[in-house]
Amino acid sequence: MSKKDRFGGDWLINEYVYDPDGTFRGEVAQRRIVEPAGEGRLLVTQRCHPSPQLAGHPMAAFSGEWVFELEVDGTQRRYLGPDVVGFGTLWQPGALTGQGLWPRFGYEFESYSVLVAPDRQLTGGFFSLAGRSVADIVGVAVPEASGEEPRLDLTAPPPKAGDQWPLRRCVGPMLVAADQPSPSHHRRLWAMRDPIGASSIEITEDVEDGSRSVLVTVG
Repeated sequence: MSKKDRFGGDWLINEYVYDPDGTFRGEVAQRRIVEPAGEGRLLVTQRCHPSPQLAGHPMAAFSGEWVFELEVDGTQRRYLGPDVVGFGTLWQPGALTGQGLWPRFGYEFESYSVLVAPDRQLTGGFFSLAGRSVADIVGVAVPEASGEEPRLDLTAPPPKAGDQWPLRRCVGPMLVAADQPSPSHHRRLWAMRDPIGASSIEITEDVEDGSRSVLVTVG
């Protein structure tokens, strides 16, 4: 694997699951393995363990092993299945967003992963069906070899949305805000503070006339 692939290797992840109304529902512990598959591809294996609190929730079906290949082409990532299909973009070193479908799980996804340090990722996103969120996710990942436990401070308040960012919702410590300056211009902000890792992230997505740009700020 290329030494420049900052997301490679074995990671331990803890995802905190919320309903769209902000209700905390439970956690999903993961072990993610990213290894070379040849011809510019990577093989990703995720072993997921939803907490008992998620019984009866859509995320309960996320249990078990999920495997997919992804193709790296410059800043682009193509998720080739079988368990994830779609695409991702590396907007800057250590800052990745993705979207697509988990066919066997049965839900669409939007996601982000930002390396705020070589040994800490802040992650999050949404699982949805027909455009309606069924699970809002915020999480953290650490290298398995670190011996640390991946955890967030869920009591940390999310950053406040400014006047130009009408609040959409809070996902634990993550804020999601949106603005629509015109029918053809949409903007969205994802922001989170991480007191444990002494960092914060802001991801600003700007879509105008079909052209999409993303700015990632790590503090």
